[in-house]
Amino acid sequence: MATVFRILYRVGYTPWEHKPLVPLAELIEGPDALPPGKMLDVGCGTGGDAIYAARHGWQVTGVDAVPLALDRAGRSARAAGAQVRFLQADITRTGTSELGRGYTLLFDGGCLHGLTPAQRQRAAATMTDAAEPGATLLLFAFGPGHRGPGPRGIDPAQIPSLFPQWDLAFSRPASDVALRGAIRNGSPSWYQLVKR
Repeated sequence: MATVFRILYRVGYTPWEHKPLVPLAELIEGPDALPPGKMLDVGCGTGGDAIYAARHGWQVTGVDAVPLALDRAGRSARAAGAQVRFLQADITRTGTSELGRGYTLLFDGGCLHGLTPAQRQRAAATMTDAAEPGATLLLFAFGPGHRGPGPRGIDPAQIPSLFPQWDLAFSRPASDVALRGAIRNGSPSWYQLVKR
């Protein structure tokens, strides 16, 4: 999947780029916002969400496997005056020795749903290991289905088995996300989990 994303960034087709989405904005600056702490942005891409959180007092690490996306993220962070640690790594192959630990907010705006089941298990285990007890995980994922080179999707029933040390706080359709092209029928949902 990383190869597909490298190609898409190179040709400039990045429909996943967006302003901060409502569920993340609620966690960062809503009426019941989390206190700023350490945030891990999994599949951070060009860094928009990581920069947004950093500008609101979060200590952010953004991880992505695509060098071009991370180059753009670094330039954007400097232009915004935001301190973000960007790490080139594959979340399915890296560990807490690189990522660090103690994250109180983890955000996946569309990484896990593109992985194979085995990769997904490894990524979820790494995210769990990096998270503090009581941490919040906000996950965006398409439902299962074939979308050409697009994400494979995740069956909602698999979320608890991927994250057995977490409690599901809510899941709801991601009607706030505009979808185009092959992914327009992706049946996306938001999942918010809290680590026990």
